Amino acid sequence: MKKLLAGIFFALCCLVLPAQTAEDAVTSCAPDSTKIENGIVDAVLMIEEGAILEAARLLDSLSRICPSNDAVLYYQGLCLYSAGDYSGAASVMAKAVEQDPSNAWYKETLAGLYLNTGNTEEAMALYQDLKIAKPSKFPDLFTNSLAADAYRLKRDYPSFFKALTAMVQDENADDEMKYKSLLSSLGGFDRRTFNSLLPQLDTLMLRYCEAEPRSIHAHSLRMEIAINRDDNATLIEECYRLMELQPDDPGQQVANLAIIGDTLHSEGKEAKAFKIYEQALKIDPGYCPVLNNYAYYLSLKKCRLRKAERMSRITVEQEPDNATYLDTYGWILFLRGKAKEAKPYFKHAILYGGKENAVILMHYSEVLAKLGETDLSSYYRNLAESKKQ
Repeated sequence: MKKLLAGIFFALCCLVLPAQTAEDAVTSCAPDSTKIENGIVDAVLMIEEGAILEAARLLDSLSRICPSNDAVLYYQGLCLYSAGDYSGAASVMAKAVEQDPSNAWYKETLAGLYLNTGNTEEAMALYQDLKIAKPSKFPDLFTNSLAADAYRLKRDYPSFFKALTAMVQDENADDEMKYKSLLSSLGGFDRRTFNSLLPQLDTLMLRYCEAEPRSIHAHSLRMEIAINRDDNATLIEECYRLMELQPDDPGQQVANLAIIGDTLHSEGKEAKAFKIYEQALKIDPGYCPVLNNYAYYLSLKKCRLRKAERMSRITVEQEPDNATYLDTYGWILFLRGKAKEAKPYFKHAILYGGKENAVILMHYSEVLAKLGETDLSSYYRNLAESKKQ
C-alpha cells in the first residue's frame, strides 16, 4: 500500500495551512475567526512536533466553535489518520471536501484514504475530478496504477486487469513509464495466484504489445508469460520479434536463438533445433548455453561425438565450476570410451552442486562402474534414485 499512502504521508511531512484558511474562518465563523486561525496554526505546529493527541484536542475544541471550517476538518482528518483511524479520517476529510470542493489537496488526501480503506470507486471518482482540474499532475497512468493496486488488495482481479489494460493503452504515457508501473503492480504474487492469473496476464501483455509494437519491454514480458504458460508458439514468435527489434545486438540475437533452439528441441523438432544452434554459434562461437545444450543433445543421440566433445570442452574452459557443463563434458568423454578422463570432471561437478542432481549422480555412477569401482558406483546410484523420489 505504500504507493497508495504516499500522498497522505507527504501531507503529514509537509504540513502547511491550506489556502484561504483565514478567509474561510472569517466568512463561516466571523466572531471567532482570529481564535480559529491562531488555533489552526498552533495545531499544525503540534502535528509537526509529533504531539498528535494535543493537536487533536485543540482541533476538537475549534470544531465545536466552528464545525464547518474546512481547515479544521482537514487537520482533524490527518490526526485521525496518524492515530490509525482510517475510516474516521476519511469521514472527516470528506466533510472538508464538502466545505471546499475546489481544494485539490483535500481531494487528493481523501482519495488516498479511500484507497486505504478499500473504497476504490470513490477514490477513482475523486481522481477523475483531479485529472480534469490538473491533468499534468494526475495523468491517466498514475490514476490507473493506483486503482490497480487498490483492486489487487481487494482481490478484485477483473477490475485489476481492466485498470492495467487502460494503463498500457494510455497514449499519453511513454513506454518506460508503463513498464515501471506494470512491474510495480505485478510484483509479489505468490506462485499459486500467479499461475491462476496467467491467462489474464497473457491478454494484458498482448494489449501492451499492440499499444507499443516496438517496445522491447512489452515483448520481453509477453515472452516471459509464454514461458510460464508453456506456450511455445508465442514464445518463439516473441523471440523472433525481439530479434527484429534488436538487430545490432549480437548478445540478444544469440540469447533468443538459444531459446528458440531449446524450445524446438523440446517439441521433438531436433533437426530444426540443431540448425538454430548452428545459426547462433555463427554469431558467437563461444556462447556456452548453446554449446552445452547442443553437445548434450548430440550425446543423447550418440552421434557426432567428436563435435560434441569440442563444443563441450569450450564450456568447461570458460566456466570450470559449472556442474551442468562438467557433467555434459564428462558424459561425452565416457561415451567416447574415456571413462578415466571423465572421472575428475564428475568429481568436480559433485563438489559444485552436482550432488543434488539425479542425472549427474547417475552418470557418475556409470563412470565408476566402468572403472570397476562397484561400491562407490552403487552409492551414487542409490543417491541418484533417492533424488528422483
